[in-house]
Amino acid sequence: MKIILKEYLASLKERGDLDKSVLPNLLSEIGLRVLNTPMIGTRQNGVDIAAVGKIKGEEKQRYLYLFCIKAGNISRSDWSAGVQAVRPELDEIRDVYLRSNVAREHADLPIKICLCCGGELEETALMNWAGYTDRYTTDKISYEEWNGDRLADLMMRCLLARELLEEEPRRNFQKAVAMVNEPNVCYEYTRAFLGNLLLEEHSSQKDQLLRLRQSFICLHAVISWAIEANNLESTYRVSELGMLFCWNLIRKREPKKRPTKHEETLTFIFDQFLKLYLTTSEMYLEKTAYAHGGTPHALSVAVRSRESVDVNLAMFELLGRLATRGIWTDLLSKRLPDADPYFLKSLTESTNRTLDTLVSVINSNPALSSPIRDDHMIEIALVLYLAQLTQSESRFLPWLKSISHRTTFALITNSQYPTCLRDYADLLAHPESADQSYLDEACVGSILYPYIYFWMQYVADEREIKEFTERLKKKIPNCTHQAWFPDEESDDLMWCGETHHGICVTDVSPHNGHEALVETLNKAIETCAAISDVSAVRTGLIPMFLTACRHYRLPIPPSFWFLRK
Repeated sequence: MKIILKEYLASLKERGDLDKSVLPNLLSEIGLRVLNTPMIGTRQNGVDIAAVGKIKGEEKQRYLYLFCIKAGNISRSDWSAGVQAVRPELDEIRDVYLRSNVAREHADLPIKICLCCGGELEETALMNWAGYTDRYTTDKISYEEWNGDRLADLMMRCLLARELLEEEPRRNFQKAVAMVNEPNVCYEYTRAFLGNLLLEEHSSQKDQLLRLRQSFICLHAVISWAIEANNLESTYRVSELGMLFCWNLIRKREPKKRPTKHEETLTFIFDQFLKLYLTTSEMYLEKTAYAHGGTPHALSVAVRSRESVDVNLAMFELLGRLATRGIWTDLLSKRLPDADPYFLKSLTESTNRTLDTLVSVINSNPALSSPIRDDHMIEIALVLYLAQLTQSESRFLPWLKSISHRTTFALITNSQYPTCLRDYADLLAHPESADQSYLDEACVGSILYPYIYFWMQYVADEREIKEFTERLKKKIPNCTHQAWFPDEESDDLMWCGETHHGICVTDVSPHNGHEALVETLNKAIETCAAISDVSAVRTGLIPMFLTACRHYRLPIPPSFWFLRK
């Protein structure tokens, strides 16, 4: 276990990984109070993290800890110059930070200046370090080296110790790390150790925070190893899963004008899970959709399969991930008005880039106009939801019109029309037969056709609408057209993957006409009011709810089909 942790720590980058994700959680758990974490664009005066307190089991008096953090190993070439230069920052701590940045309440505390790195201080730099510390050590100021071995020891003792991290989550975590090259297997083992840590009842608030920190550290380690193995599929899936599990644990908080210290810490940890998800999603999309979305058929060919089913499934998965990221960045840009202007600008630019990429991907990959699974309605609805948020529906309505034509034409020609079958073997063989009995089985129910029909009043003329409904009536007259709403149990079940909940509204057949469909949906929205009590919706984090729907294949409720303006 310690070897795994040391390798993980050595691979971390200073900015954003070791200094923002790992070390603050570790310091909090070993008994220190973190005073500040680094911010981009501000002067640090040599100190990346400041903390105060005494380390449990090691010290009897309080210290002011000042951490100078570096990535990987520190060699002689890093001592005085370069990106990782150590000495200039140590000098700045003495000359600037200690003179002007120490709060009055901490002025009398003895000081420990810690050179922290995920790797080790190489032999070539040891003499420089020894000479420097010998020269500047005083009765009040001392120096310590916190290398990967020291950090791994603290993690083993305070976060992942055998008496704290039980055998089952420890074993599942190690298996997840070992299988980062296999996305499905890595996902299942990650789900297992997150479930071990976060789904059980916690006896105290302290235990709850410990489990969340353990989960984040383990998840971060899995993602780091997956990045090292160049497997971004694993990083995306497990980071999204971790965010949903974290939300499940903290969702019962009630917003207060003056939150307690425990609630503030929960919010901080959740922000770390969310940032990890947004970072990994950007890495994934940068290598896929952003890079190759505008090249005709490039992403489809990259699936590397002779089966059209594989291409179809992969492309809709990518489409959903793109739309979900755009929804998140749009929300954050509107919800953080007091944030740094450059950060807000980057969020807006990211949303616009995502929209442009969605258009390019759709235009460059015709498979996205012919969904093979009925639940691809989820991805289509997410794209249209983002389009409405950004007032860019007109860019996607021609695509929706193409879907309405191709899906029903596929029914007429009996060629890979949308089916509610989900088993991969069934999809490969679909359609097995042109018999009505098979059609009734393959299209026993549909969430896709009611959604398409709902939007056809904005994209099609009367002739096209009539043709659409007549084809459905002719080929799948027994199909139950339906929509889904959460119920009172959904908020307790959906975040961890339970799908047997919710309310099914079945009287939404296109055969009844647009007015009847809209009337039924409006009545259902008024009646099925439990969606307002879903924690993410209630607190304004609608993207969290939509992410869970996509992740666990729950239909997008009609409440998000059309935004009233």
